[in-house]
Amino acid sequence: MSDSDHESCCAEGFEESQPKILGKLRYHVFVCTDAGDFCGCEQAGSPALLGALRQELVRRRLMAQVKITLMQCRQPDAPGPVLVVHPEGNWYGGVKPADIPELVEQQLVRGEPVDRLRLQLPLKPVTEVPEHVRS
Repeated sequence: MSDSDHESCCAEGFEESQPKILGKLRYHVFVCTDAGDFCGCEQAGSPALLGALRQELVRRRLMAQVKITLMQCRQPDAPGPVLVVHPEGNWYGGVKPADIPELVEQQLVRGEPVDRLRLQLPLKPVTEVPEHVRS
């Protein structure tokens, strides 16, 4: 068999297909789902928040433009659940499922931060291990 026999069954090379996917991506949203030692965002409602965010993105047909990644915020003093929107790097805290339509409309559609949900406290570097975990 020659190489031309397999031309129709070969997938596109990664380098050629990557821009098609990343070209549509506008935002990367990190949602804290930590359940334990660092912040407790899970107990504060991050599973419901994550579900509401996904539903709203589907409803608005924005899933191809927004990537969602689970994270640990490591912000023990922040009201949870916490999420971060990049490329702006806006940190939000105490976000409830009912806040998601406003957050999607204002931050992800219009590109404007939702000031009432933004974290105002000094953020700790995410690589810092909290005192209660160190001991």
